[in-house]
Amino acid sequence: MKPTTQVIKRTVTSCYRDKMFCAILFLFVVFSSFSQQKYSGKITDANNLPLPGVSVLEKNTTNAVTSDFDGNFEITTKGNNVILVFSYVGLKTKELKPDGKTLNVILESDLNELTEVVVVGYGTQKKERVTSAIASIKEKDFTRGDIRDASDLIRGKVAGLTITNGSGDPSATSNISLRGVSTLKGGTGPLILINGVPGGIDTVSPNDIASIDVLKDASAAAIYGTRGANGVILITTKTVNKDIPSTITYSTFASISNFANKAKFLNAGQQRNLRSQGFSIPFTDGGASTDWLDEISGSGFTQNHNLAFKGGNAKTNYIVNLNYVDQSGVFTNTFNKEYRFSFDVNHSMFNDKLKVNLNLLNGTRDMGLDEGIVGYAYRQAMIRNPTAPVYAPDGTYDEDETDQNKFQYYNPVAIINETTQDRNDTWQRFTANLTLDLLPGWDVGAMFAINKNTGLKGYAESKKHYSNTINKLNGVASRETGITNNDYMELTSKYHKKFDKHEFTVLGGYSYQYTVNEGFYAYNYDFPTDAFSYNNLGAGNALTDGKARMTSRKDDNKLIGFFGRVNYDFNDKYDLLFSIRREGSSKFGDNYKWGNFPAVSAGWSINKESFLKEVTAVNNLKLRAGYGVTGVIPNDPYMSKTLYKYEGYFFNDGKWVNSLVPDSNPNPDLRWEKTTEVNIGLDFGFFNNRISGSVDVYNKKTSDMLWEYAVPRPPNIYDSTIANVGKMENKGFEILLNTVPVKTENFVWNSSMTFSHNKNELTSLSNDLYKIEGDYLNWGDTGDPISFRPFRLEVGKPVSNFWGLKSVDITGPSSVPEEDRKWIVELPDGTRQTLNTSMYNDNNKQYLGNGIPQYYGGWTNTFSYKKFDLSMVLTGAFDFEILNSQRMFYENPTIAYNMLDTAYDKVYGKEVLNYNQTFVSYYIEKGDYVKVDNITLSYNFDVKPFKVINAMRLYVSGNNLATFTKYKGLDPEIKREDPLSQGMDNRDKYPSTRSFTLGLNVTF
Repeated sequence: MKPTTQVIKRTVTSCYRDKMFCAILFLFVVFSSFSQQKYSGKITDANNLPLPGVSVLEKNTTNAVTSDFDGNFEITTKGNNVILVFSYVGLKTKELKPDGKTLNVILESDLNELTEVVVVGYGTQKKERVTSAIASIKEKDFTRGDIRDASDLIRGKVAGLTITNGSGDPSATSNISLRGVSTLKGGTGPLILINGVPGGIDTVSPNDIASIDVLKDASAAAIYGTRGANGVILITTKTVNKDIPSTITYSTFASISNFANKAKFLNAGQQRNLRSQGFSIPFTDGGASTDWLDEISGSGFTQNHNLAFKGGNAKTNYIVNLNYVDQSGVFTNTFNKEYRFSFDVNHSMFNDKLKVNLNLLNGTRDMGLDEGIVGYAYRQAMIRNPTAPVYAPDGTYDEDETDQNKFQYYNPVAIINETTQDRNDTWQRFTANLTLDLLPGWDVGAMFAINKNTGLKGYAESKKHYSNTINKLNGVASRETGITNNDYMELTSKYHKKFDKHEFTVLGGYSYQYTVNEGFYAYNYDFPTDAFSYNNLGAGNALTDGKARMTSRKDDNKLIGFFGRVNYDFNDKYDLLFSIRREGSSKFGDNYKWGNFPAVSAGWSINKESFLKEVTAVNNLKLRAGYGVTGVIPNDPYMSKTLYKYEGYFFNDGKWVNSLVPDSNPNPDLRWEKTTEVNIGLDFGFFNNRISGSVDVYNKKTSDMLWEYAVPRPPNIYDSTIANVGKMENKGFEILLNTVPVKTENFVWNSSMTFSHNKNELTSLSNDLYKIEGDYLNWGDTGDPISFRPFRLEVGKPVSNFWGLKSVDITGPSSVPEEDRKWIVELPDGTRQTLNTSMYNDNNKQYLGNGIPQYYGGWTNTFSYKKFDLSMVLTGAFDFEILNSQRMFYENPTIAYNMLDTAYDKVYGKEVLNYNQTFVSYYIEKGDYVKVDNITLSYNFDVKPFKVINAMRLYVSGNNLATFTKYKGLDPEIKREDPLSQGMDNRDKYPSTRSFTLGLNVTF
């Protein structure tokens, strides 16, 4: 019985233990349920507008949520004595001990946060303390939709900043300029800094950008010395600097694009109809009806995916951003694929005395056929016989023997299909920032960065390519690579002190940049097979024949600067800034290695004076004035040196020797181009800032501009010298007007307008040592058989002036024989003559207009109604002319190619033209336009039913939707790269496109 008794005791004990465990577990659950609390509510700003994305944190825990797009939140806490922390960028952080389950939280503005701070050179500054012309665009104001690069985010939003593209090429980048043209041979684009490091505007993912600040005047940009004459664009990527919940954000969009406009050339039916009417058509009827443009094009498609991770605590936090873009162009074999990765981490230690920031940016871009190849194929598609078939009966590309003899007349399908081009760009940038707080108000910083850019190109033409069939090259291939390495270092020390009514900040620093460029190119032809493409250059027989080519290059340069700045404020009303940079470059001559770039500016907050303090309608009224000196550094190194090159051969001692000949004269006085600028501005805000903005007036004078001058030989060893001689002036004004016309509980309308004017004048091209005969230069050549020059550069005139014969009529009426119908030209003295070839000289030419817009405008409207948002962006350019090259070449019935369907229209309402292709003013048109650049409609979902989703936004968008203009070409928005020949609408350009986008943003 004893064993049985023991079993019973164990059973009773086990049951007792189980009951005790169950009771303890029950009590734990009960008390836990009482200790956990669920709170919910709505978060708004001071204007009762909901705030999405607000961090709601249970203090001293990692338990956190974020508010949805309507400002609603719900959080389950882990304790009884709960304190909730509400934080949002740009607003004051609020701690709240709940006194109920439902909370209504109002967050107030914090002037110290990002929304009221602008990024300036080597730091940030409160917006109300700014004394220079600086524009700041935050993420919430960026344009949405089919965005190519960062420049598309701010098109039309910064007065004086011109962003043009005018091309549908998926690999094309925008052309950016600020306040006119300030140089003839230097770079015309602004300096672009990404987190303080120079870089391309297309290297950073638009999804990764927090703000874009533009330093417009010299008082702001002078601290960047020789790189600041064209302005400075500061791109700041997203970072985290406080305790936040971990989130994942996924953004995606897909776009379909097509030609925004098509040139109207004669189709097969129109040609046959004209032929039946007795008109002379330059082609035989090939029996087909071919739309050659359709044969080499289709709809483009873009997909963009972006994944962002962020999280951490007050000590260590991070952001990781992954971006993938796959964009195919409307032309066959044009594409752009990009992969971008960025990683940003912040860490503080030693009681927050030492802060470390590490940033890594890596990207790669794969591209197809470039704009030059596609543009030439586009030209051939336009001028090709529409009655000719694509392929001959034997399956080869059709090349009619009678048409093949035409000058530069090739099958466009063969050009596209038989050309292989692969372009790959990669970039890596690593940046380390360290900031040490030595004493209260005094910190020192160090920035180290390495930036590497690599380009690799492969090119091949098959045996069926027209250049091989005509020139008997039997296959062509080449390979090219280029590498640029940049090392950067910046050391700064800053001291800030405020006492009584005085506040000042002193900044000092040192900057170092070392750049190395190197590259390689190899070319060969006559290959045994097309299978190698560009991957086996040694197989080409031209290498054996000694006709292949191979080159390599390498150069380097250094840029060193010492800089300092003092900001002083008295009584929150009077602000003063003084800065100076002393900079040296290895690109300059021995006598001018170093230069000084000072700046001074001041501001007066008039609204804080006693006579306006009580005027509640005036929220802000600040007068600014600034002066500064900036520079333009030469594009190429060694321009001050004597350079030699190998050219030609001479016979010596029984063999031919490669000759070494001079390629440039030395110039020890080569130096920076210097720009001095005066800017006066007024910032204003009225009626609780329902009306706000700024007005700026400026005058920029550039001296010591580089140009190449003819010199006698001897005593010089070369027949031209690059010297600092020219002078130029730009002056104008800029207006920014922000309004809130309607603001109710459910509906808000925000409107922002920009308008700018710039007047350019070349004031000198000569001095005592170097002279230009007549103080003018004819510039540019369109390749017309008459070989004219459509531009003139002349002292006292702006750059990009059209120069040619002014046509006013055509001989007629119909009684005049067709072969005698010619242009009637008005001469400079007002007399009129019938055009003949002897008149193509400067004595008969005159100015016909200018290719640079005198005025630019932008208008952005945003409408918010409950969960819907609608934004519209309009841009425009006014008072300029465009040379319509396509009309000039193809609106002519005498040519031996296909022509525009207007070629047989009556000129000046009289008769059909019967004169060879000629540049006259008839083809120069007014280019003024207003463009509906972007319309985006979005909907913010209620995500309460989805526990893992904090916010979700769906949007549809259209880009380049409509253009209002009298210009007869494809698009009056043309790319503006060469400052001396702006206004040329190239007949071979990649036509612009119109796109429609569907996008989604989700935060988990």
